[in-house]
Parts: sequence; structure tokens; C-alpha cells
Amino acid sequence: MANNDTINNTTPILRLREFVAWAKSEGLCKSEHDFEKQCGLSPKYLANNSSNGRGNIGTKMLGLIVRQYPMLNLSWLCTGEGGMVCKKTELNTDYKEAYEAAMAHIEALNRIIGKK
Repeated sequence: MANNDTINNTTPILRLREFVAWAKSEGLCKSEHDFEKQCGLSPKYLANNSSNGRGNIGTKMLGLIVRQYPMLNLSWLCTGEGGMVCKKTELNTDYKEAYEAAMAHIEALNRIIGKK
């Protein structure tokens, strides 16, 4: 069975770059560098991971990103399925609850990845 990245012809890092482009259009960040700085990622994290062919994002990085951008749909980021951004009605208004839910999602995805 082909994995979803083959079907979508994209990788999580490319989807993240798509999200950054959306965030720029919404005025949430000025550039990829600004996004990386806001999230606490190393400079050129996006460009380097895109160009080296890996295309994957570690769970530590996902945690940093979702802490800054809780509207990012982690399921979409990891699989390409669903919408890129959670609707405002889907967002948890309590930041702590939103963060905990996102971290639980990351842990669940790690369990799924670990089984393959």
C-alpha cells in the first residue's frame, strides 16, 4: 500500500511551508525566518529539511510549532488529510487545554508511526 505522502506527492515539511505561506497571508508572520523565530526553530529549518529530502518533522518541533500556532491542524500536517487550519469553532479557547490536546495528538501519531 502506498503511503499518503506518495499519494499527495508532498511531505510534512512541504505542508508546513504551505501553512507558513498561509500564515504570512494572514499577517501572522512576515517570512519563513520570522515563523522559525516565533516557534523557536533553528534558522533555515524549513529550507534545510525541504532540500535534504527528509521532509519529516520531529515531535519536539511539532510541539514548538503548535504552541505558537494552535490553529494548525496536526492531522493535515502529518497526513495531508483534512483541512490545513482548524475552524475557529474547533479551536479550544483555553490555551492550556488546546496545547494538551495537541500534545496528546502528537503522542498518538508517534504511536502510529512506531507501529509501522
